[in-house]
Amino acid sequence: MEPPIQYQKFKNAPVTGIHTLHFQYTRYKIGEQKGQPRFEQKCLDKKDKDITVLASAPKKGRQHNYQRLVGIPGEVRDQVPLIHIGTNRSLKEQLPGARYSLLRQMFQEINRNLQDRSQTVTVKKDDGTEADIPRIDRFRELMASAMELLKTDEFVAVERSIKRNALRQLGFDPDTDTDKLDLYFTPMDTFDFYKSLDLLVTEGGFSISAREMGGGVQNAIVLAILQAFEETRKQGAILLIEEPEMFLHPQMQRSLYKTLRRIGETNQIIYTTHSPHFVSVPEYKEVLMVRKGDEGTKAFLSSLPIDDKRREKLVKELDPERGELFFARRLLIVEGDTEKLAFPVYAGKLDIDLDWEGATIVEVGGKRNIMEFAQIALSFGIPTGIVYDSDSSDFSDQEEEEAYNAELDALAKKDGSVKVWRFEKNYEDHLRQALGEKKYNELCQKFPKIGKPTRARLIAMEDGLPIPDPVSGILSWLGGKES
Repeated sequence: MEPPIQYQKFKNAPVTGIHTLHFQYTRYKIGEQKGQPRFEQKCLDKKDKDITVLASAPKKGRQHNYQRLVGIPGEVRDQVPLIHIGTNRSLKEQLPGARYSLLRQMFQEINRNLQDRSQTVTVKKDDGTEADIPRIDRFRELMASAMELLKTDEFVAVERSIKRNALRQLGFDPDTDTDKLDLYFTPMDTFDFYKSLDLLVTEGGFSISAREMGGGVQNAIVLAILQAFEETRKQGAILLIEEPEMFLHPQMQRSLYKTLRRIGETNQIIYTTHSPHFVSVPEYKEVLMVRKGDEGTKAFLSSLPIDDKRREKLVKELDPERGELFFARRLLIVEGDTEKLAFPVYAGKLDIDLDWEGATIVEVGGKRNIMEFAQIALSFGIPTGIVYDSDSSDFSDQEEEEAYNAELDALAKKDGSVKVWRFEKNYEDHLRQALGEKKYNELCQKFPKIGKPTRARLIAMEDGLPIPDPVSGILSWLGGKES
């Protein structure tokens, strides 16, 4: 963070600069909670090292002892509003009474505005006339009246007893020294009032606290609060959200993603997700891929540069279905729907469960887009296969297409995690050659007036037909059966 947050544990202690707030989602390693999820938070210096602070207040003539700063102190949190929305979606954690919640941040600003004496309200005086007075003064008048109503005989007796006993404990005579110390209950201030607020749900004439509702309803309310946070244009906060897609159908996932993008313009948003609706965007440079392998868990950031031309292209091309590439253990890039529809059918015949293997086939809307998607996938270290037609309608210039084909072939030589397969001319011609002209024409007559992609899938579903070469090899690699 620039500038770093200034933290001083004790009044006369050195000021410590906090450059990074570090968050890690891990698990407990020992004790009764071993294996349970754990959310760790800590402060780091400019070298991303743990910060040490004085263990006790400094005193002259005494040696200073230091200890590691544990967690994120409240004084630091107050300087940078930090809001965590976990997977349990507990509404209790987001109400104004919770110290680090969305609603608390919103009501703090509401409360600050309430203190502005230019904020007035019209009241009617005893003589029937009206006057505008500051809202804060009106609040205090009403709270004073409420306290008078609450001061029953029992209330006064408790208040008096506390005062008398406190005077006695302090060495005063509770009968003659009442002016030495006054002790009394007072109405809450404005922010205390906001902190005490709860959300009620009324349905069918019956009211209940929203905190008592089911997980789906609480999740909806928490996300509604998040959207209200965005609509009121709050800024300067850090929001950590686990699985924002929980309980949401695809349309609402897309809507929430737009909300998060808008909030992110003036706040920092960090979320974990398993939904392509939250990574199906051209901002792949903002994606951190976390993958568990034989050497442990590693994180990958794309090294592929982004420019306006590439970004505008991806705005058009990278839809949620294609965004699945970010979650693939192995990825096969194909030109269009023909291979995308037929290959999974052949995989079933080979007893290869692509979903179970975490494999994804992505059609990229034309041969010219293959390289773009391949570069993105490879920049994240995703093992990638490419299938292309040597003679595509995307190119009118033969020399240009041959140069492009050479670039695709070169990917396999440059990177061992890339496999490239070429169909001479196109997939349909390759299928015709594999089946024989007579059988292919027979099947075309069996499925008349059907587009090529759907017809290719229906042909693949036919029993007793050979699987065209090299489709078997392609799918064996995609299913992890070949390196």
